[in-house]
Amino acid sequence: MEPDVIKTIVGYVALAVPITVAVGNLARITMEWLNQRHKIKSTVIEQTHKITTHYLDRALDPNVPLALRHQLLRFLATPDRSGSRLENWAKGELERVGSIVDETNRAVEEAEKELHAAKTAPQVAAAERKLSEAMKRQRSLMEPPVKPPITAAALRAGLVSDDDLSGLDMPNSDLKRMCLTYKKLRGANFSGSDLSDASLQGCDLRATVFTNSNLSHTVFYKADLRGADLQRVTLVRNDFREAHLEGADLRGATIEDVDFRATYDGSTQWPEGFDPDEAGGVRVDAKPSGVGSTRQDQDGKDAQPSVPGDALRRA
Repeated sequence: MEPDVIKTIVGYVALAVPITVAVGNLARITMEWLNQRHKIKSTVIEQTHKITTHYLDRALDPNVPLALRHQLLRFLATPDRSGSRLENWAKGELERVGSIVDETNRAVEEAEKELHAAKTAPQVAAAERKLSEAMKRQRSLMEPPVKPPITAAALRAGLVSDDDLSGLDMPNSDLKRMCLTYKKLRGANFSGSDLSDASLQGCDLRATVFTNSNLSHTVFYKADLRGADLQRVTLVRNDFREAHLEGADLRGATIEDVDFRATYDGSTQWPEGFDPDEAGGVRVDAKPSGVGSTRQDQDGKDAQPSVPGDALRRA
């Protein structure tokens, strides 16, 4: 091979090597960029899923205040056109709230200008009143809402957000249609009160006093009424499904068309002549019948052990 040809080939090879290295480096950089982009996208999707799942759990939680659940559901119902549901929802909320905040701030500024421009005593007094009202509205946007006192009216209106109301003292109160679901009301006193059409679903009502109360149509679904005092109450079409009545005292109660598919035990006291089993009740401390089993009467006293028929005949 001629020396000139060899030189030409060597020249081409020398030129091609840097290009090949550059292409390899570019390919490696491109792959790393694509990999990082994929990781970022996966992380965003994962975080969005966590946020949405958390909000959904909160929106379906009956213990979360209704106003907050409304906002969470509003967020979840926002169309996700650009891939960021939270951003879309936040923009909508900003537009809705921004106008209120801006209007309030403008009112304060205008009142301050009027006060500076006032020349007579009546003008100053009027401007000061206007500024005071504007600043009061402005503070109301920055301060948390005032927590109402726990009264019968507040309970009826559903404005009491406390989860633990143990020891609540509400005797002889008008609590019709009150809704206190999944609250802790252990040892509360509702004696002589009207709780008709109320809901105490899922509440902890252990040792709570309802003596002489009107409980018509009150919902006790999944409520814990162990040791509760229900003497002489009025029960009409109540829902006691999955409730616990162990140790409860219902002596003297008026019972009409009540769903007692709840648990009770030997210490539960019922009105005279009332059969809880016929009403759907399930006794949780009763031993299975059979040889050597012990049956308990309503007062929890042990009766004689049952004996098979053949043994009786032999005796």
